[in-house]
Amino acid sequence: MSDDNARTLADDRRRLLHEMEVERNQVWRNIEWCRIRDIDRPFVARWSLKDIVGHLTTHESEVVTAFRDLREGRRPTYFDITDIDRWNHDHVERKQAVDFWSLLEQLRGSRTRLLEELALVSNEDLTNDATPENRLVRSVIEHDRAHWHEIAARLAGMEGARPASSERNPAATTASP
Repeated sequence: MSDDNARTLADDRRRLLHEMEVERNQVWRNIEWCRIRDIDRPFVARWSLKDIVGHLTTHESEVVTAFRDLREGRRPTYFDITDIDRWNHDHVERKQAVDFWSLLEQLRGSRTRLLEELALVSNEDLTNDATPENRLVRSVIEHDRAHWHEIAARLAGMEGARPASSERNPAATTASP
């Protein structure tokens, strides 16, 4: 690989990771604008803010596991999720006993673990649109974007302006590696 190609791949990687950071920062900004009472009350559809944060944490943890599976030569089960609404419901229920502030810390921790996993992925694998690694990073970006848009719409009194189901969920539409 020439120096120019290596430089281009490194630039593409930086842009992709920057986009991921921007979307997560938007999630944080929108969470900060929510009221304390939104933590446990239905906020977006039937989900409270706590449910959304727990869901983001679970999704990102699944992506971390998928990266580990790929690194170890296994097919990630992440790509086998077919009933995204059932998967979401089950995982939101599992987080019910966890308090909101702990879920926020888990969300920070899941991003740290994801970044550690991404550091182990080559620039070629991370930036090539045809690779499962790239599709996983794109799913995190789109997932964060979808949820911060929902929170922002609710805060602006415009809830329902975007689809809130598996039709926009990357996990439901991500192709197999």
